[in-house]
Amino acid sequence: MKHIYLFSSDSRAGNYGIGTYIRELTECIKGEQDVLLTLVELQSMEKEFSIVETEGIRTIKIPAPCLAPYWQLQPEKMEQYNLAVSCLLKPQIDKDEDNVFHLNYLLHDSLVSYLRNLFPLCRIVFTIHYLGWLTLIKGDKACFKKIIQKEEAERTDATEKSVYDDYIRMKAMCQSVDSIICLSSYTFDILQTEYGILQKQLTLISNGLKDEAVIVGEKQKRAIKKELSFNENQKIVLFVGRLDEGKGLLLLLKAFEKMVVHFPNAHLIIAGSGNYDRFFKECTSLYGKVTFTGRVEKGFLYKLYQIADVGVHPSLNEQCSYVAIEMMMHGIPLVGIDSVGIGEMIESGYNGYKVCGEQESLSVTSEQNLQIEQLGMRTSEILQNDELRQRLSVNSRIVYCSRYKDTKMKNRILEVYFK
Repeated sequence: MKHIYLFSSDSRAGNYGIGTYIRELTECIKGEQDVLLTLVELQSMEKEFSIVETEGIRTIKIPAPCLAPYWQLQPEKMEQYNLAVSCLLKPQIDKDEDNVFHLNYLLHDSLVSYLRNLFPLCRIVFTIHYLGWLTLIKGDKACFKKIIQKEEAERTDATEKSVYDDYIRMKAMCQSVDSIICLSSYTFDILQTEYGILQKQLTLISNGLKDEAVIVGEKQKRAIKKELSFNENQKIVLFVGRLDEGKGLLLLLKAFEKMVVHFPNAHLIIAGSGNYDRFFKECTSLYGKVTFTGRVEKGFLYKLYQIADVGVHPSLNEQCSYVAIEMMMHGIPLVGIDSVGIGEMIESGYNGYKVCGEQESLSVTSEQNLQIEQLGMRTSEILQNDELRQRLSVNSRIVYCSRYKDTKMKNRILEVYFK
């Protein structure tokens, strides 16, 4: 019998991709034969340490260390918090059981040694949901390699120091655990080539999602559009995600602005929360053509998926996007930038189109202009060709069913637990 301790965090990341990952994994393995499951919620919003049990799953809730966001804590403060966590967990864990601790945040790196000391026979698994340096230098791998090869005295720029610190911290974390789950081939490969991690420690397991899609016909689609006050003849372009610059929304808005001149029947829906003011300024010529919904509940989001003709995913840094999986699950053709993660999820001409990613020969401005042009061109191509759109839609469902179903994720992760 394996006792799995699945670590989560009550944070912004926990409300998005990592939170979805933990919820899906929980649903997959609860009730599984020969497996006990305990959830450990760190940085909990609860005011006091507590243990609750729901549907046979125990959840241990450990409050945040202070009022400040935990990701703003200095490393020594975070280490003190992780030490306190280990002390609180000690009486709740039977050291004679076959325990597996599954961590999901780099911030919990100092927790590894404390767990090892308390439970010497345990197995520790770590899923890499993001590499911080990818955001800092916009996925520029060549720049990353130059930075980590520099001598310390040569790294005078604050960004370079942050990139190197993230690299060193992630490398130490990976070397301290037993198994590492990578969500993308990119991360799987770079951990071996640049971080020096042994291949036997690594397992590539894509995110998985339970199939809850209700595929509707054209008549139902028009009815849902009418219900949501959209014109039934409008072609819907859908973006779902946080309103962060790293998600590529500025690129999409500029591409849509150019596209809508030649395709006035297109309408862009932006579903997600964030800094609206930053993006409203880009929409002055698009009034009546763009709808911001804010963050929406799952049921409403799935209605948007049912009416979407194209899903655009211009992010430059995703490991294995749940938004892209949801769109494929609903049979939506994808258009995205050929970047980390999303570039592995789109097969150009099959379930959508990838546009140019990192171009070493181009300046940043030229590269962005090319991405804007291609995003608009590929999106228009799908909207204007019903036969193409239908074929891409069918193939999107096929890709989801073959790669991203929850059962596939469950079976692979159980292999890691029982390794």
